[in-house]
Amino acid sequence: MKLKIVLLFIFSSTFLMAQNAISGKINDEYGNPLAGVNIQLLGTQINAKTNTAGFYQIENLVNGRYTIEVSSDGYISKKHTIVLENSLNTSVTIALEKVDKTSRDAEKLNDVVVKGISEKQKKEQTAQAVSVIEMREAKFKTADLGEVLAQTQGISVRRSGGLGSRTNFSMNGLTGNQIRFFLDGIPLEYHGYTFGITTVPVNLIDRAEVYKGVVPIEFGADALGGAINLITPKIKSGFSGSFSGQAGSFGTYRTSLVLNNYNEKTGFFVKGSGFYDSSQNNYKVDVDVPDDIGKIKKVTVPRFHDAYKGYGIQLTTGVKDRSWAKELSLEGFYTDYTKEIQHNQLMVGIPYGEVMTYRKSAGAVLTYRNDFGENFLLDVISGYNYRERQFIDISDFVYNWYGERIPGSEGNVKGEISESNGPSETYTWNNDVFSRLKASWKINNQYALSFVSAPTYSKQSGDDRLINGYDPASAIRDLFTWVNGVDFKINAFNERLEDVLFVKNYWQKVNSEEKITSNNTVAIEETNKNYFGFGNGFRFKFNEQFSTRLTYEYATRLPQTDELFGDGQFIQGNLNLKPERSHNFNFELFLKSKANYQSSSWQLQSNVFLRKIKDQILFVPSVDRNNIYQNVFAATSKGLEVSGSWTSKNERLSFNANSTYQHFYNDSDEGIFAAYKGDRIPNQPYFFANGAVNYSFRNIIGKEDKLSLFLDTRYVYEFYRSWESASVNAFVIPSQQIFDFGTTYHNNLKGMKYAITAEIQNFSNEKNYDFFGVQKPGRSFNIKLVTQF
Repeated sequence: MKLKIVLLFIFSSTFLMAQNAISGKINDEYGNPLAGVNIQLLGTQINAKTNTAGFYQIENLVNGRYTIEVSSDGYISKKHTIVLENSLNTSVTIALEKVDKTSRDAEKLNDVVVKGISEKQKKEQTAQAVSVIEMREAKFKTADLGEVLAQTQGISVRRSGGLGSRTNFSMNGLTGNQIRFFLDGIPLEYHGYTFGITTVPVNLIDRAEVYKGVVPIEFGADALGGAINLITPKIKSGFSGSFSGQAGSFGTYRTSLVLNNYNEKTGFFVKGSGFYDSSQNNYKVDVDVPDDIGKIKKVTVPRFHDAYKGYGIQLTTGVKDRSWAKELSLEGFYTDYTKEIQHNQLMVGIPYGEVMTYRKSAGAVLTYRNDFGENFLLDVISGYNYRERQFIDISDFVYNWYGERIPGSEGNVKGEISESNGPSETYTWNNDVFSRLKASWKINNQYALSFVSAPTYSKQSGDDRLINGYDPASAIRDLFTWVNGVDFKINAFNERLEDVLFVKNYWQKVNSEEKITSNNTVAIEETNKNYFGFGNGFRFKFNEQFSTRLTYEYATRLPQTDELFGDGQFIQGNLNLKPERSHNFNFELFLKSKANYQSSSWQLQSNVFLRKIKDQILFVPSVDRNNIYQNVFAATSKGLEVSGSWTSKNERLSFNANSTYQHFYNDSDEGIFAAYKGDRIPNQPYFFANGAVNYSFRNIIGKEDKLSLFLDTRYVYEFYRSWESASVNAFVIPSQQIFDFGTTYHNNLKGMKYAITAEIQNFSNEKNYDFFGVQKPGRSFNIKLVTQF
C-alpha cells in the first residue's frame, strides 16, 4: 500500500510538473493592443484568440517543442518556436506589422521569428552580477547618457559643470578609473570617446549592461568597482537608420545619425554613425568676488569661458552570418573635442579666461567571430588607437568672474593657472595596440568552459613647446598590460541553478625613459607586477517569481596611463602607484508578479553589497596643475540598494523608484590618513534616490500615435567635501532634489517613425552641487526630434 502511494505521488508530481502554459500580449507596431488575433499551435488543434486588451493564454501543455503562429487580417503573420520544460508560464509577447496593400499576399508568406524573452531578461537571469538599462525610452528624452545611468540604483554620476565637463562616475562608492567602460565589449577609449561616458550620444546605444563589483572574464580587463558595457543596436536587413537632434538652454545643441545597410543574401553590411555636440555652458553660478574696497561679496554671474564642442564619425564594414564567419568586420573612427577651462577643480580663487584643451583620436578595430560546430566559439578582436591631447595656457591677463580682464594685469603673468608652472603649450601623444581572444567550449548542456587573453600596449610621449631646457613632458613611457582569465560554468536543475567559477591573472610592465638635459643623462625606471584573482557567481531560481544571486570577486585594478604618466594637462604622473585590490560581495533578491496579462505587473529587487579595498588609489586635487593620484589608504564600502517598478495592465501608467545607502569609510590603520579612520570618504554622497512616473495617451489624432508625459526626480542627501572630523566646521554639500518634466509625441509619417520631446530639466531651478561642490546648471528648456526609418 505504501509503495502504491509513493508511486502515485511520483506520478502525480511528474504530471503536474509537466503542465505548462503560454501567455502573452499581441500589439501592433506602435504598442496598441490587438483584439481577435488568432494564436495557433501548429501541428495541433489548439488555438486561442486575444481579448480586447490584446491578451491570450494557452494552458495544460505538456513538455515539448511548440511553434505558434500569430495571424490577423491586415497584418503580417508571425511564427515563434518555443521549448516548454516544466515552465509554469512562459511569456511570449509579439508585435504585428500592417501589410502593405500592394504586397499583402506576398508578405503574408514571410515567417518572422521573434524572441519570447528580451536580451535584458536573458542577461539578468544569469549568475553574473549584472543589471541591464534599456535605452528605448531614454532615446526620446534630452538627458545625456550620464544622467540616464544615474537613475539606476547604486550609481552616482557627478560632474564639474555642464556638457563636456570632468565627470566622476561612482558605483557602490568606487569611482573614476576603478570602473571600466566598454562599447560592444571593447574599451570605450579605443572607440575615440576620450571625454568619457557622458559624451556618448544616447541615441547610438541600445542598452547598457551594468556589472557591479564582479566583472566576467569576457572583457579581458581589470576593474575594482565594476564595469559598464554599452551595446549598440543590431543591424537590420536592408537599409535602416535613425536621426536625433536637440537644442536647449545655455547654447546646447546635440545631433546624432546612424545609417545601416545589410544584404542577408551576401552577408555584406555597412554601418556608419556620427555625432556633433556643442554647448556654451553659460549658466549662472554663485561666486565670491571683491568689491571696490576689497570686501568679499556673493554675486550671481553667468559662466563665460566654459564652452564645449565635440564631433566624431565611425564606419564599420564586413560580412556576417556566413558559414565561415559569424562576423568579420573592420571599423574605423575619428573624434575631435575642444573644451574651454574656466576654473580649477575646486572652483576657488580667480577664474580662467583663455585656458584651452583639445583632444583628437583615431583608430581601427578588426573583429572575427565564428562558431565551429555547435559547441565551440572563437571571438578575436584587435585594434590600434591614436590619441592626441593639447593643453594651452599662455595668457598674459588675469580675469574676474564677470569675464573681464582686470585692468593693469597685462604682462604681469605668463599663464593663468599657476605662476610657478609658467605658460604652457603641451602636446601629449598616446599610441595604443590592443587584442582580445576568447574561446568558449560547451562541453554539454550542463557544463561550459571559457578562456580569455587580452594584451594591451600603450606608449606615451609629449612636448611642451614653450620649454627650451628640461621638459618632463618629453619622457617616453611604455605600459604593457596582459589580463588572462578562465571560467567554468555549471547549469543544473533545468537551468534553475547556474554557477560560474573564474580565475584571472594580471601582469603589468611599466617603463620610463626620461632625458635629463642638465647632466646629459637618461633616467630609466622599470617595474613589473603580477597578481592573481578569482571569483564566483551563483544564481538560483526558486520559481518564475522568486530568485536570488550571490556573487564574489577578489578583484585587482592596475594603474592606468593617466595615473602613472600624467595627462599633460592637470594630472602629474606617479610611477610608484601600486595596484588596488578588493574583496567584492553582492547578495541580490528578485521578486516579480506572475505573468498574468489580465492584471498589472510589478517587480522588486534588492542588493546588499560589500567592498573591502586595499591600497585605494585616490585623486588628490590641487588648485593648479599639480593634481595627482596616490595610494593613500584602505577603505570599506558597504550598503543596500532597493528598486521597484509597477506597470498598469494596459501599460499606460508606470512607476519606477530606487534608493541607495552606502557607508564608504576610511579603514586605514597607518599612513597619512590614519587619523581619519572611520570617517566617510570625502566628496561622496552616501544616500540618494530616484523616482520616475510615465503616463501615455494613445490614438490622440490617429490610430498610430501616442503622447507620453513623464516626470523624473533625483534626491541626494548632504555629504562632506572634506574629512568630516578634520575641523569643527567641515564643508558640507547640501541636500538637493531635482525634477525633470517633459512630454513626448510619437507618430508615423509614410513609414518613418518620429518622436518630438519637450522637456524642462531642473524645473524648480534648485541650486545643485556636485563634484567638489562645483555648481551645476539650473533650470533648462530642451526640445528633441528623433526619427527612425
